[in-house]
Amino acid sequence: MQDLQPSAASLEHRAQIAKLVSPLRRVTPRVPFWKLAAHRIPTLWTLYRGLLRHADRENKQPWLTAANFGGLLHWNSLLCDQVRDRVRALFRENRHTTSAVQATKQLSQGHKWLDAFRSAKAGDTKLQAILDRYDRILAVRREEDRWRERIHQVFKEEASARAHRIHKGSFIRQSLYNKLLPRVTPQPEHIGGMIRRRRKARERRLEVKDELRGWMDDLKRECRFELAAVGRGHYKREGEYYGNAQTGWLQPLRDKLKITQDALLRDIKRFREPYSPEMLRAARRARQRRVANKTREREREARGLYSELTITQMRQGPPAHVLAKMTPEQRKLYHIALGPSEGGYAAAVKLKLGMKLRKPNLSKLEGGRTENQATLRAKNDIMAENERRQRSDTDEVEP
Repeated sequence: MQDLQPSAASLEHRAQIAKLVSPLRRVTPRVPFWKLAAHRIPTLWTLYRGLLRHADRENKQPWLTAANFGGLLHWNSLLCDQVRDRVRALFRENRHTTSAVQATKQLSQGHKWLDAFRSAKAGDTKLQAILDRYDRILAVRREEDRWRERIHQVFKEEASARAHRIHKGSFIRQSLYNKLLPRVTPQPEHIGGMIRRRRKARERRLEVKDELRGWMDDLKRECRFELAAVGRGHYKREGEYYGNAQTGWLQPLRDKLKITQDALLRDIKRFREPYSPEMLRAARRARQRRVANKTREREREARGLYSELTITQMRQGPPAHVLAKMTPEQRKLYHIALGPSEGGYAAAVKLKLGMKLRKPNLSKLEGGRTENQATLRAKNDIMAENERRQRSDTDEVEP
């Protein structure tokens, strides 16, 4: 068959069509669309900048006249804060959009809003009313978000306070399951989980050890039985019986037993681990801080500033079986004795109930120290003379 070749005119026509269609062919870029300047520049400099500029309160508009000055200025002042924040929030939420379809839809919506803002500033009263209502909705929603954020911050601070761990200065003694550990409050959950897991693992290893030893004893008895059944001579000649395979059969069990025994020895080594100097220094510092905190707390209580713990202790009562047998006077004295004060009537009540005072001589200083008695008597004489003169002046003034 004769080979059919296109004519020169046909080839030239095809070349012209290819030349016209080639620029229209879609070329897939080598980078994502959000990194292209053709996307970033219009989005940031036209759409985003335009939305913020048309919601700017201080943007002076030359088209404001005496007729529409009041309404438009009121609308502009209301619109700026809410809409600017809303625009920023929407761009911040959608900045990670990687779908071209979703990005196109969001950009189209943004340009519609931009046209609405421009029309409202140009004097469209209908759009002004719509945007005014939209602004009030945003104000309410913003207030709800603000309160929600405040509540979330309070919960976050409370959770942080609960999670704040305090070194008490004491230790969790070393055992087969843990080394010497500092005692903190609240205790981390992973410490209790670690001790519980190691306790279960040790029990499981002891069971495995007993089971392996039982299997090894059974194999040794089986080998002795085979040797006794076939005889020593026959065993030496052929070597096909269990007695000859004793070493090979016991070796896997011995390997497993060695691994288990090493784990048990690590538990004993953990129990005999010496104290860490760094941990001892940390405990000493924690005890010093505790003494300093308690000293400051006692000083505040002496000034009358009670902590929540002190108030809680003062509100506590005796056990129910003791409270049932107490008289009203005894209950009153009991509640007085629960206070931290050690002077005056509180000290007398505590001594009456047989309680020990941290400063026994403090209650004896109610009238002042011995070396200050002369000064105190002079002050008392001055105060008495002033009161006498005041009474005499009052008597002269009265008719």
